[in-house]
Amino acid sequence: MKKTWPGRLFLLCAVALLSPVSSGQAAPALALLSSQAAPAAPAATPAQYVGSDTCVACHGEVADHLAQTPHGKAAFAQRSKLGCETCHGPGSAHAEDPDNPALQPRLDKLSPVRQAQVCRSCHDGKNQFFWEGSHHQSRGLSCITCHSVHSAKSEHAQLKTATEAEQCFTCHKDTRAETWKSSHHPIREGKVTCSDCHNPHGSQTAKLLKASSVNDLCYTCHTEKRGPFLWEHAPVRESCLNCHTPHGSNHLKLQKTSVPYLCQQCHANTRHPGTLYDGIRVPTLENPSQGSNRVFNRACLDCHAAVHGSNHPSSTFLGH
Repeated sequence: MKKTWPGRLFLLCAVALLSPVSSGQAAPALALLSSQAAPAAPAATPAQYVGSDTCVACHGEVADHLAQTPHGKAAFAQRSKLGCETCHGPGSAHAEDPDNPALQPRLDKLSPVRQAQVCRSCHDGKNQFFWEGSHHQSRGLSCITCHSVHSAKSEHAQLKTATEAEQCFTCHKDTRAETWKSSHHPIREGKVTCSDCHNPHGSQTAKLLKASSVNDLCYTCHTEKRGPFLWEHAPVRESCLNCHTPHGSNHLKLQKTSVPYLCQQCHANTRHPGTLYDGIRVPTLENPSQGSNRVFNRACLDCHAAVHGSNHPSSTFLGH
């Protein structure tokens, strides 16, 4: 194939650039490039650590609040530590030009990922071990979404609200509504809190549970339901949530609906009577004797009292 003159020129330039040159003579092409290169910009002086005393000189009010917190007690007890700069980074640039917004070392100016990285430089184990990839982390939350380092409102965990439940309810408003139902775990009363069941920083289990399964979590309090039993109830062994709702219900014992309707979600068209109880088959004010006695009081549980399981040799149908 015949080469054109641009092709020959390209080959000549390539040979000139790749050919060796003596130590006292530079290649013309290299000399041309070097003569046209822009002068290198002077390297910026990296920020230096100045110590907490420099920070306190201007931010005295912030330091007073911080000194009452676990972080502050640890930082100011030993002046040799970095103190404020442990979280905010070197402060020399901000100290030299405090009015420059670009130099203010505020954590809320960082991305949620970077905010969490600052906190996890210390808090990287135990409850925070599964933070990466957790529900809250994947939804753009960071540590300072719930916690306040300088002006916490809670007695524990430096939360932005007075109680843990109140902090969780700022997002989980549907759960707040459920706690106001007639049957509920004593969350509003302060006897149970969200972290008794959930780990907000991450878990290997669905719904951020602190146990390997729903049942294992429930059994930490409701030990008498654990078993093993001679006669077991299959839905109970599968999951407590088959019959109960954990945060609140308008039915007894946190049931998803009242008995016998709850039982008949599974036990329909079997044994005694297979028809669902409805408005025709239940007692009314006008006719209290109408309907079946199986809807009275505890309904199915009047006879099948050991609904979670029984160890009685003759209680095949969970009667004792």
